[in-house]
Amino acid sequence: MILALLGTAWLLGVVAAAATGTLAWPAAVAMAALGPAAALLARRWQTSALVLLAAALFLGGAARYLDSRPSDEPTGLALFNDGGSLRLRALVSDEPEERPRSQRIRLSAREVYIDGQWQPIEGGILVWHGLFPRYRYGDLLELEGKLETPPEFPGFNYRDYLARQGIGSVMSYPRAELIDSDQGNGALAAVHGIRRRLGEALEDALPEPQAALARGILLGQRSALPQDLADDLNDTGTSHLIAISGHNVSIVAGIVIASLAWLGGRRPAALLALAAIAAYTVLTGASPTVVRAAIMGGLFILATLLGRPNSALTSIVLAAALMTAWDPLLVEDVSFQLSFAAIIGIVYLAPSLRARSEQAILRAGASPEGRLEGIPAFLVECSSVTVGAVAATIPLIALNFHRISLVTLFANLLLLPAFPFILVASALTAFAGVLWNGLGQAVGWVAWVSLTYMIEVARFFADIPLASLDIDLFQGTHAALFYALLAVAAWSLAERRPGGAAVARLRGAASRILAAANRPLRLIPAPWLLGGLALAAALAWWAVLSQPDGRLTVSIMDVGQGDAIFVHTPQGHQILIDGGPSAQAAMEALGRELPFWDRSLDLIVLTHPQDDHLVGLVRALERYEVGQVMASPIDVDSAAYHEWRRLIEEEDIPYVEATAGAWADLGDGATLRVLGPPQGGLQDAEADLNNNSLVLKLSWGRLSFLLPGDLETEGEDALLDSRQDLRAAVLKVPHHGAANSSSEPFLEAVRPAVAVISVGEDNTFGHPSPTTLARLTDTLLYRTDQHGRVRLSTDGQRLWVAPDHTP
Repeated sequence: MILALLGTAWLLGVVAAAATGTLAWPAAVAMAALGPAAALLARRWQTSALVLLAAALFLGGAARYLDSRPSDEPTGLALFNDGGSLRLRALVSDEPEERPRSQRIRLSAREVYIDGQWQPIEGGILVWHGLFPRYRYGDLLELEGKLETPPEFPGFNYRDYLARQGIGSVMSYPRAELIDSDQGNGALAAVHGIRRRLGEALEDALPEPQAALARGILLGQRSALPQDLADDLNDTGTSHLIAISGHNVSIVAGIVIASLAWLGGRRPAALLALAAIAAYTVLTGASPTVVRAAIMGGLFILATLLGRPNSALTSIVLAAALMTAWDPLLVEDVSFQLSFAAIIGIVYLAPSLRARSEQAILRAGASPEGRLEGIPAFLVECSSVTVGAVAATIPLIALNFHRISLVTLFANLLLLPAFPFILVASALTAFAGVLWNGLGQAVGWVAWVSLTYMIEVARFFADIPLASLDIDLFQGTHAALFYALLAVAAWSLAERRPGGAAVARLRGAASRILAAANRPLRLIPAPWLLGGLALAAALAWWAVLSQPDGRLTVSIMDVGQGDAIFVHTPQGHQILIDGGPSAQAAMEALGRELPFWDRSLDLIVLTHPQDDHLVGLVRALERYEVGQVMASPIDVDSAAYHEWRRLIEEEDIPYVEATAGAWADLGDGATLRVLGPPQGGLQDAEADLNNNSLVLKLSWGRLSFLLPGDLETEGEDALLDSRQDLRAAVLKVPHHGAANSSSEPFLEAVRPAVAVISVGEDNTFGHPSPTTLARLTDTLLYRTDQHGRVRLSTDGQRLWVAPDHTP
């Protein structure tokens, strides 16, 4: 217990210095301890010495923190911040994070070009770069661009945040050239290679957003999550499930122990959880954040193995003190704060909750054996861990993020008991996919069910009014008051205080219902039962989703400022026309269109090679089996286009450059015809790329869809001059509704009943133009920025329109 008190003194000193930014207040507190120490010296010298030692540690922690704060004066590479263009060579020091339209790359500077020669230099850099080409850990790059000092935002000092990670400079979209590879640590490169292959296996086996969620859970790759799903997880207080932190590891360890305890008791289950944490640490690259998470999670398991709360407290506090002694700036790390709080909540609050719950159930006579077993024991254990961890971390979340979720407890109670199954299913899918792609897709059925369950639970609770509240006025004093009340509650729970008669009767009725439901299932271990239910749900979904409806369906997908259209023909052909500007958005949208087990596309069409139509198709080539590619005959010199052509050649996919007159029989009388551009393309148009877009007409029975890409006025005039039949019930409005498209003669020739504009919300181009909207006033108009995805389907005679939502 003495070690716990001394460790606490050190931690309080570090916290005091971080809160005040000066040594004066910690020194005053330490000096104030001299009085009690002197009073005790004559009669209890041991106690007096302990007080003095605690005061010295308190002061030492404060001094250590202040000495470790990053200097306000730039050093090394940061000396060149905010100057002119600079050439430098730097090593990719971590696996780049892929965002929807960019890469976020961490580099370690090696050399800088000054006065006509390369000179050695040190410093960390954070670089934003386009999606292509892709870089990897260990690549040596030569960069040319402007270094900038990281900004300071209101309420968040981004400069200090990066400085604590050894980064003093940022650079946006520099010229970059790969000059060497495999220059990093060999062991770390191997780990990153394994992680990369596991991520690819998940992408091959699962659609979006399930694949992104699995990568976040298993590999900690949060940047892959679609923004709407990330928002749902934040609003429901469940985002910790995809964060590699001690908070997450501690909760998961507790749930894993609860799930496996039926095999042979809590101690063997704890040892298995400890081995899993060690393997997970290596798998995720053993970064400092992950190592800290493993330490904090391991301490919780140690507490489980010891079965002694006092020993657990000593271990936790001492480890936290040693970690802050090594790096005092950890005390400002939100992940560290949440880790510490979660473990304290699990170790001290969860056992009291579990004991009181078990006592209530046993008093009701729900278990003749005198102890809980099977599903009731599993649910009580999981619920106790969940409530303990959530209650202990709510103040920190409110203090750091100025947001509190009112549904977090309910969402976590539904998700945390299922989380070990989600984690294991994702891991099995990844490793099976590494061995054999077909095996990964087979195992992926179970993973898809569990991941979909998590997504739908998050969406359900996030859609509840006032699910999340912004609380900008929440301060440290409020957090302290909350923790004081929580301590009182924990003390009360530890006492034997039976409830009133009414509460007892209610508990008795609930316990009897639970016991009756449990009798036929008592012999079935809870994880087996959950697995069986998941498989049954997967089969039910498969039966529903695999039934064809016999219609021609065209989905104008919502991918932001770009085009992406999915076509499903009556005979089951699957066609993707353009892919939008974001690979992430395209994969998520496509995941909604295809059954989760289906990883094939019969045809991909690129109307013209601009990034707002092309980027998503590059990812589609990587993740789906593609039967054929059709594209505009126009080439461009861009990184995305070069990657597009490289993948087509590498996969040996049949490639057709289409012009007017080409057509495809889609079966059952459905056809896809190419109406433009003419042979040789339009050479005199002001915008060759847009006006040489493939113009497609999809027809079945009496209904037609005209899909003209980004055609502008010159292209529309050429199409009218060709005297082809342009009439169509549905028009995908060309060029996102720009003013220089959708001319009056063109719209008169098409005469659409329904028009759909694919456009990004609040885009910088001003699309759609008021002029274009005025020309479409007599047409039923939908916009993806207002209606989301617009799904149109026909039986050849009638048309059904189903937007995702109404504005």
